[in-house]
Amino acid sequence: MSTAELSALYSPYPGLRRTRRPLGDPTPLACTVAKEAIEVALGGNGIDRLVRWISPEVRTSLLRQHSLARRAGVAAGPIRIVRARVCRVGHSAAEVSVVAMDGTRPRAVAMRFEEVAGKWLATVIEIG
Repeated sequence: MSTAELSALYSPYPGLRRTRRPLGDPTPLACTVAKEAIEVALGGNGIDRLVRWISPEVRTSLLRQHSLARRAGVAAGPIRIVRARVCRVGHSAAEVSVVAMDGTRPRAVAMRFEEVAGKWLATVIEIG
């Protein structure tokens, strides 16, 4: 028996099948996540805005960088996204590279997004 047949058999609403539509382009989300991640990694606040879009491992890593930046007294300038490139590596995964400007300093951000529960979730974020 196929998965669709099993779900129809055990569904409380047998005639109603919920199909997920394919995920859209992750570029806008990647730009937002990259900007917020840089701000957090440089000691700024905002991890609460990212929690819904990042994995627990990424959250732990960003909080560690946040703590180190606060102790070192690092200050970030205004951050703006210059360029973002997305490469779909599968039906439910995408890798993104982002170039951002921190004041006058360029920063590179590499991210991997995967489909989890019907939405994009950042499973890896590396900030350079």
